[in-house]
Amino acid sequence: MGGVDLLDSLIALYRTKVRSKKWYHRLVFHFLDMVIPTTWLLYRRDCEGSGMGKKEEMKLYTFKSYVAEGLCKSGKSLEKKRGRHSLSIAGAYEEKRKRGPTAPIPVPDVRLDQTAHWLIMTGDKGRCRVPQCSGTPKAMCRKCNVHLCFTPDRNCFLKFHTE
Repeated sequence: MGGVDLLDSLIALYRTKVRSKKWYHRLVFHFLDMVIPTTWLLYRRDCEGSGMGKKEEMKLYTFKSYVAEGLCKSGKSLEKKRGRHSLSIAGAYEEKRKRGPTAPIPVPDVRLDQTAHWLIMTGDKGRCRVPQCSGTPKAMCRKCNVHLCFTPDRNCFLKFHTE
């Protein structure tokens, strides 16, 4: 019964506190409360197998918040991408993220889902969020909430959502 006791203790740490009279709401939230710690345990096992250190692993709370953010901002993709994403691009985004307090870059699952990303024009200029671009555009992605260049010579909007 060690696995069940471990799952119960992990569920109790960050239980979803939603009160509802509908029985199926309680069932769905309990199902999510069971699935997320189970997938986190699988993630930890995979990290141990790949030789990743304990300090580099995500904590349960961080893992649960990434899953929640991905579920809130995700949509159905029209076409499926094949293969892995380039690690150098992801590293460059992380490097640009460390420069200062700015709006957060969305998780890659949301950024690359190619659903409901629309350019909107804002009155204020912001820094373009694509690495190696120093433009200050007035356009921003409505879903990701980041400023991106969209000019005839620079299409950072397309680059940000495909790489």
